[in-house]
Amino acid sequence: MRALSLDRQVVVRALALALSAWVAFTIAALQHIHNPYWAAMPVWVVAQASRGVVLERALFRVLGTLLGALAGFAILQVPASPYAQFALLGLWMAVNGGLTHVLRGVHGYGALLAGVTAAIVVIPAVLAPGASLSLATARVECTLIGVVVATVIIGLATPRSPSQAFFAQMRRLAADAVACAAQMPRRGAAALEAEERRILGEISEVEASSRLILAGSFEGYRRLHDVDSLVVGSLAIMSASAALWPEASSLSPSDGEWALQLDRVAELLRQEAAPRLPGSPSAPAGDPPGTERLRGALDRILAASAALERPLQAATLRPFRRRLAVLAPHREWSQAGRTALAAGTATFLAAALAHATGSPLVVQAAVGVSIFSLVLGSLALPQQIAPKLLTGVVGGALLAVFYRLAVQPALGSTVGLLLSMVPFLLLGGLLRAHPRTAIAGVDTNMCFLLASQAGTTAVASPGDVIGGAAALAAAAGLVAGNYILMPRSSVRQAEEAVDLIRRDLLRMVESDPGAVEDWRARGSRQILRLSLHLGRSKDLGERWPKGMLAVLSLGQAIEQLHELPSPEGGAGKAEALRTLQHLAEDPLRTAVALRSLAGPQAGEALGRVLLDLAQSLEASTDLLAFGRPGPEA
Repeated sequence: MRALSLDRQVVVRALALALSAWVAFTIAALQHIHNPYWAAMPVWVVAQASRGVVLERALFRVLGTLLGALAGFAILQVPASPYAQFALLGLWMAVNGGLTHVLRGVHGYGALLAGVTAAIVVIPAVLAPGASLSLATARVECTLIGVVVATVIIGLATPRSPSQAFFAQMRRLAADAVACAAQMPRRGAAALEAEERRILGEISEVEASSRLILAGSFEGYRRLHDVDSLVVGSLAIMSASAALWPEASSLSPSDGEWALQLDRVAELLRQEAAPRLPGSPSAPAGDPPGTERLRGALDRILAASAALERPLQAATLRPFRRRLAVLAPHREWSQAGRTALAAGTATFLAAALAHATGSPLVVQAAVGVSIFSLVLGSLALPQQIAPKLLTGVVGGALLAVFYRLAVQPALGSTVGLLLSMVPFLLLGGLLRAHPRTAIAGVDTNMCFLLASQAGTTAVASPGDVIGGAAALAAAAGLVAGNYILMPRSSVRQAEEAVDLIRRDLLRMVESDPGAVEDWRARGSRQILRLSLHLGRSKDLGERWPKGMLAVLSLGQAIEQLHELPSPEGGAGKAEALRTLQHLAEDPLRTAVALRSLAGPQAGEALGRVLLDLAQSLEASTDLLAFGRPGPEA
């Protein structure tokens, strides 16, 4: 066991997986369901690290399978040529492929299964048009069997989600953000760029996993609002401090009082069992302008932390109330478009080629191309998973060839069939349960079941057996090779996030009421999204844009400019808005123009806002110029 690095937890999990797959296959085989090996397939993907994800993934697999089977059967009933039907299938795959980057957490898994199931129903109908209904029915029946068995057996062997540990981690990151803000009056924001970058990276990674950690719990989803509020408050506290204290200078009494109070709050947030947190610090005498943002951010952190401190049991007694989200959903629209185009096009071309050739091997390869295109396309960085998928598929294909040529011919009864699957499923359970082989293990098991055709009565020659396995491996090689040779770029994704930030700012300048109202939610989300992509990029190294959080201050200043009453703003306000229309083209020149407008003629209120705009623009220059040519690039 030590040589194989198998501890007790891995062995128990492997046995639970193998037992689930074998029981599901046995039920389907004894019921004489067409393609009974389908029943074992949900086991390998439903299995997850926490019970909540297992339950929710099982639910969405059933819903996605039902929807995909209905869509596939409906496409085959369209009175049109096969190529028109394949075009409809390609469109269906494109829609669901795009949804995998729009629906977050486990929800996107339903879209993935809706696409995969439709392809499994439609493409094999090239050779057997009359079997589409039986294929769809068998697919649904096997999925229901596999999901129910896996949920019961694996669910009982899977621990609950570590929600309390997750909340504690979020509070520690909020404490780091408050502590960073406390250092800015002493050292200046410029000296804390590395610490700010670390906190941003960790918050973005943890927040991205929140919906998986809290899956399967209505209360957990309600708590997501508090998590979002804590995240927004953490970003806002660092942004407000950086705007107040951009450079190190001698501390005034007010600055020193703020630093001490922020230190105290950070210490309380770090305590495992923190007492009730105090209210927001009172305004020290001689408080400089702009501290209202600092106080508002701290209020948000304190309120969210107090909400997360309450026991889940007490919170469940409260009726569910819809609360306004403070963080915009994480939706990768550009990535969704690319995935939709790739999955839809690959599916149409593969299905059309299968129809044109009429070859069973090409049909099997076409099914593989459609599935692998959707699976890899749904990932954030498919180039990291593609080699493991290819390894798993090839390994599963080789196992399937061995099974069909060496084991299957010796089987003479149903009992023999069921017993013959035991060693292969035990091996599959070990591969899936071990951390080093877990990802490739999924594809090894899925491909073994697909290529082995276990439980079917069709007789195939050795050439057909080898050819079918090779077809699946070739499909995986074609799709995975595309992502390996032409990897998805994290730098490009970061540039797209910055482009959205620029567009949102310009929408605010153009007085779009929705843009001003949504800036806090959208701006914070784009900063997190940008940090996530920058953290994943190996091309940039430490070359992150400077002053990333300053853009939040810029958005707040634009909002304050809009809120100035007309008599107070006058013509200067209109001129400032016209000047800001060039903020994305040349931030530094725009800042200089704003400072020139902030003369005595502007008045006290407008002048203060114009100076805030200029300072925020100067601090945001590196970010606004990121990824595009220009004088600042």
